[in-house]
Amino acid sequence: MLSGFLRIAFCLGFFLLFSCAPDAPTGQTKVSIWVLPNFPDPQRDMEKLIKGFKLEHPGIEVEVTVLDWGSAWTKITTAATAKSGPDILQLGSTWTAAVTEMGALVSLDSVLQGMGGEDLFVEAGMESARPRASDSVTSLPWFVDVRPLFYRKDVLAKMGVQPDSIRTWGQFSKVLTGIHNSKPVVEGNVIQAMGYPGKNDWNVIHNMAPWIWGAGGDFLDSTATKSAIGRPESIRGILFYLGLVRQGFNEVRNLEKNTAQVSSDFDEGRLAFWLDATTKSIYLDRPQFLGGTGKSAAARNYACMMPPTSPNGNSRYFVGGSNLAIFRFSKHKAEAMKLLEYLVARPDVQLQMSRASGFLPTLIQTYDMPYFRENPNRQVFLRMVRQGQPYPSVHYWGEIETTILTRRFGNIFDLITATKPGEWPETKIIEEIQATDVEISHYIQQQLDQAPGLRDRLVSWRRGHQ
Repeated sequence: MLSGFLRIAFCLGFFLLFSCAPDAPTGQTKVSIWVLPNFPDPQRDMEKLIKGFKLEHPGIEVEVTVLDWGSAWTKITTAATAKSGPDILQLGSTWTAAVTEMGALVSLDSVLQGMGGEDLFVEAGMESARPRASDSVTSLPWFVDVRPLFYRKDVLAKMGVQPDSIRTWGQFSKVLTGIHNSKPVVEGNVIQAMGYPGKNDWNVIHNMAPWIWGAGGDFLDSTATKSAIGRPESIRGILFYLGLVRQGFNEVRNLEKNTAQVSSDFDEGRLAFWLDATTKSIYLDRPQFLGGTGKSAAARNYACMMPPTSPNGNSRYFVGGSNLAIFRFSKHKAEAMKLLEYLVARPDVQLQMSRASGFLPTLIQTYDMPYFRENPNRQVFLRMVRQGQPYPSVHYWGEIETTILTRRFGNIFDLITATKPGEWPETKIIEEIQATDVEISHYIQQQLDQAPGLRDRLVSWRRGHQ
């Protein structure tokens, strides 16, 4: 009896001693996180990503919920309005300003400073972390997304073209013309010059952006309070991009396809050039039994290059990505911040994220690792990140991008597909762009009218960043 009592007393004392020790488990605290389908196997891959965190923090249980892209925005805004939902959530970089404007996110200024400040992260990733009208950092960049030009090394070799010779729009057009006219055959496939999707795809705006910026144009003015899509420079960039269809380099029928369909044409060896996110390399490098394209002609012979620059030398590339934020009504903010820091501020975790997803790290230190430093394609990705330009971080941008611009460019693609062979509806295209310009400016004005003082804050932001 006595020895049994002593054993119980010893065990109780041992438990009390170590339960009071720093960082020791004091009972399970559940932290919930909502993420989007970032990986080939979203749930399993995300669980693997946070496995190390669970080992380091045995007292914190992490509940992962993977949202669907199609319904994520509705679920997030509903949760923000109802003041219920996860502790941590992933936000597309174009969403952070809108959720910040709703007052639903915790300020992360002190967390960022404790990590070492915003210089830890790539510059483009910080644009949405502190939205233009916000006084605080309300999210931290998790990963970024750029879109290099994928090309077939064997096709260029057959044409006698050195990849390094393709630097400008003019040089690019010359190579495309050569491929289009000669119609080279590789492994039984007649090679088309390039492909890009049209009205059935949400990537349309991202694909268009570097050509608009390259021509010196933009979507909004420098204060983000008025449309700039109708400016001559913007129209020039759009017309060059659409001209790739006019010249036959991109087949008209592709404008009825989505990204997955045209991407498949590249995989199956029918395209010489293809503009896509860096996630494409994951599937090209992965064997078929793991869901990749295995030993296809494209997989065996692809490489990546920077998209060409315009005649005036501009080269700004679209940078998207996602951030992590903490909901203001979270009951476990301290534990949530530990998980957030683990995901965004650890080079090893950022590397693991990149290797599994194909997206790129936001933590600059990660790019010093051999995985990036020793791979030519990933060096291209890094250069694009450094020269990247995100969309303006204002709460109304999401509606402009996903509704107005997508619909209006869909109208332009309809004009092209309805045109008789040998004709080109340039006048109607310009009219549609100008109508887009008016619609965007009108929509922005409505948003400014509903938020007194917002225009002044945006103008003030611009002055501070000149």
